[in-house]
Amino acid sequence: MSNIAIILAGGIGSRMGNVNLPKQFLKIGDIPIIIMTLQNILKTKLFDKTIIAIHKDWVDFLKELLNRFKIDSSKINIVIGGKERLDSIENVLYKIKNNTNKDDIVVICDAARPFITKDMLNNSIIKAQQYDVAIATIPAKDTMVISENNIVIDIPNRNNMFNVQTPESFKFGLLYDAMKTLTAQERQSITCSSQICEKKGIPIHSFSGDERNIKITTMIDLYLANIIYEEMKKMK
Repeated sequence: MSNIAIILAGGIGSRMGNVNLPKQFLKIGDIPIIIMTLQNILKTKLFDKTIIAIHKDWVDFLKELLNRFKIDSSKINIVIGGKERLDSIENVLYKIKNNTNKDDIVVICDAARPFITKDMLNNSIIKAQQYDVAIATIPAKDTMVISENNIVIDIPNRNNMFNVQTPESFKFGLLYDAMKTLTAQERQSITCSSQICEKKGIPIHSFSGDERNIKITTMIDLYLANIIYEEMKKMK
């Protein structure tokens, strides 16, 4: 049985504001975010394959970074990402389907979560082996509301609310079959990988994420990421 890491890096980071590069290429310290994420995944030695899904316009730039940071590109497969997250996942799964067994574990990671740890990735693999689908979550700190047209219509119990992180892990065959049967309407409402399975009524197991494992979406996130990075360097 193989473990396959998929890094989603197809976005252009429109919520970052006026920047010249997609967010995954911005730097924390002197290291591009996607390189830091990739290094943290590769050094775990948990994966037989590592695949990066990226926008076609940035493939050469990524290859240049891999060379500059001396990452063995022979161990990295690059796949052209799609317009949406689901499209990128679909492109990767179709690419690997002929060489992947149904019980192989697929671990989907965000390129923009550079502080992913070996413990999280290892837990993700173990939980997917046990439960078929597993996602990293952290408890919601704030009270959440459901609002329509600026009117609050529900305030869910915060004790039952969690924020989803990546990694999200799956047995390949289950994820592939669920993805193939999505309707057009279901596809429109998917914002995280595990929703592919949720739409088909497949149980999803959660495990503890890590508060440091932030997703860099805005400039505030990038500011926080640099602070986390400096603190983590001190701990080494």
